[in-house]
Amino acid sequence: MLGRPFEIEGRVIQGDKRGRVIGFPTANLRLGQYLRPATGVYAVKVAIGGGEEWRDGVANLGNRPTFAGQDVLLETFLFDFSGDLYGRRLRVRLVDYLRPEKKFDGIAELKAQIAADTARARQILATA
Repeated sequence: MLGRPFEIEGRVIQGDKRGRVIGFPTANLRLGQYLRPATGVYAVKVAIGGGEEWRDGVANLGNRPTFAGQDVLLETFLFDFSGDLYGRRLRVRLVDYLRPEKKFDGIAELKAQIAADTARARQILATA
């Protein structure tokens, strides 16, 4: 309805660092006063620091029910990226909705789903 993909912009904050431990480090953004799209997992494009280069990724928008999270965050895993993003500004473009957020029974199940989400997002973004 916007005529373009929904975008969220913000500064990367410290999270619980669980993504790093399970092999999917994320850049976390608080949503603040943003009008919020549906919670769930998205294929995304990300611009770092106001730059015009867009990187592919996958993001979860929600409160992390597997870990009893309280605040709604946008957690973004950038493909093929290693670097420190803390304090940097990100612009995250929600390209395609992959699935609703859900609670997993354990870390192994969560990791398997993130791997599947990542593979699907890569396919979608290859043609976007």
